Amino acid sequence: MNNGTSDPSTDRTAARNTRPPANADDLETLKRELMKAEVRLAKARATVVSAEIDIKVLNTRLKTLMK
Repeated sequence: MNNGTSDPSTDRTAARNTRPPANADDLETLKRELMKAEVRLAKARATVVSAEIDIKVLNTRLKTLMK
């Protein structure tokens, strides 16, 4: 019979949401990895912007030459 109470030992949600405590080394490693990923993302965005500028310049030159 379900009386609306939950046994913590069988509650799957509670088990899924609990994490082992992280130590300082793990946190520092994750912070470093996050920073590296952010740098890679910034570089990729800069590359995309550079390519977009190149395309605009080349399109303009092409249109000028076709006149």
